[in-house]
Order: sequence, then structure tokens, then C-alpha cells
Amino acid sequence: MICAAFFRSRLAAALAATATLVGPVLAESFKMEGSPVLAHVMFGAAPALRKQGIDIKVGVEGSSTVALVHMGDELVDFALTTRPLTGKDHANFPERELKEYRLGMQAIAFIVPADVWESGVRAVSKAQFQAIYESKILSWKELGGADLPIKFFNFDKGKGLWELFVTWVYGEIRRAPLVTFPITIENRDASNTVQFTSGAMGVASIDSIDGKKIHGLAIKDESGALIEPTAANVASGKYPLARPVFIVVGETPVGGKKRVIDFLLSPAGQEIVAQSGLIPLKDLAPK
Repeated sequence: MICAAFFRSRLAAALAATATLVGPVLAESFKMEGSPVLAHVMFGAAPALRKQGIDIKVGVEGSSTVALVHMGDELVDFALTTRPLTGKDHANFPERELKEYRLGMQAIAFIVPADVWESGVRAVSKAQFQAIYESKILSWKELGGADLPIKFFNFDKGKGLWELFVTWVYGEIRRAPLVTFPITIENRDASNTVQFTSGAMGVASIDSIDGKKIHGLAIKDESGALIEPTAANVASGKYPLARPVFIVVGETPVGGKKRVIDFLLSPAGQEIVAQSGLIPLKDLAPK
């Protein structure tokens, strides 16, 4: 009897120690799908959520609309979107109480290296960028800079950053022409490529701008006013190359779903949002 009790106590202690080493049992698992830019946020949030007993699986293929349809059909638990819910979204799933939570803003800029900036190019209008994209403007001289060829680096067609600037220029993605510019595959790649390429122009999130090696061109509006790529201008709604990012659920979140959203809106979660190249909510609040 004494031996049995002794071994049971030792076994219980060993199991407790093992639980401490491996961390909490993952009581809940959720599937997410949608925008790659928000997938980066979720990958960053995964370790903290795992400590809360929550496991997440993130898919990055498909548009915001596809992700919302899959969530409405209960194929995934969360949709990661770069647009707010519409009346059509609600109409598609009248039996569900869709809820969206804004996590921040995505804002991009046309970036150039020091040689372009120092030659006097500080801004670009929509018409000028369209002419660059369609290879009708080929030299920085036509924008007031040096007689230097423009070397534009594109993003993959259909990717988030590409969709954002193409929609700004053409109104609809389907109107964008087929082009053959070299492609950068993500934000850091775009920044590094532009920094080390004379005469370059690329697209990257505004947090890539350091004012030394990477400069962001202002947007010249129809009145000729210059709108700088800053968080303040994004917050005010003046800067056009920006859009909100959301996490969407099919009902009022409770339990683990609520803990996911609460974490993403917490200071720790918002820091991950900022580290992912997005503008966190605190930087969008009225000053």
C-alpha cells in the first residue's frame, strides 16, 4: 500500500513536470484565411496565443472575398481581410451575425533611392505614375530629376500591395495593363532592391522609409498639393494609398475566439501589427 501510494505520487509529480515543460494543452484550434499581410501578423501572434492554449492555422491563398465566403460557409473560423464588410457580405449569410474588428491600416508608398531623391524628384501624381507603369515616361528627367532611366520594380499581380496601387490608378484591377517589369517578392526585398539600384522606383510599406537610403514620394493631388506618406496623413484620410485591415468572425466572439481578438487589440498584439509593416490603432487615433 505504501509503495503504491509512493509510486502514484511520483507519477503525478512527473506528469506535472512534463506539462510544465511542454506548456499548456491546446484546448482550441482555429483556422484562418485571407490577406498575406495579416497572415504575417497571425504568424507573429501564434506563440503568445499558444501560451493561452490556442492553436491557429493560417492560409494565405485567396482574396478577402473568398476568405469571407469560406468563413460564412464555416470552412474557416476567421477571415483576414483588407476591406470592410459590405451589405452583400451580410446578405450572403443572413443566418450569421458577421462581426469585423479593425486591427490597423496598410499604407504603401512609391519608394526611391538617394540618387533619385537628391536629383529633385519628391512627388508623383496619379497620371505620372500611370505613365511610368505603362512605359510612357522612361526618365526621371520628365519628373524634374536627372536624365536617368526609371527602373520600376513591380509586385506580383494579384498580391496585396499590387492590388492597392493598381486600384488607385485604374479604379478596377481588371483595367490594369499587362506589364513586364522585374518583380520584388515582399516588402524587405523591395526596399533592398531599390536602395542598391540607381534610378530605381518600387512599392513598399511606409515604415520602410528611412529618409536616408530609402525615400518615399509624396502624392501630388489634382490641385497640385503634396500629400506625404505619413501615418498622420493616413489617419486623416488624406493619403490615398492606404486601406484598413480587419479580422472577421461569423458571430459575436466568445471563449477562444474572443481571446484571439482581445490579444490582437491589446498592446502586445498591436506591437505585432506594427512589426508586420502595418499602422497600429494607436497611431491612427486623433491627436
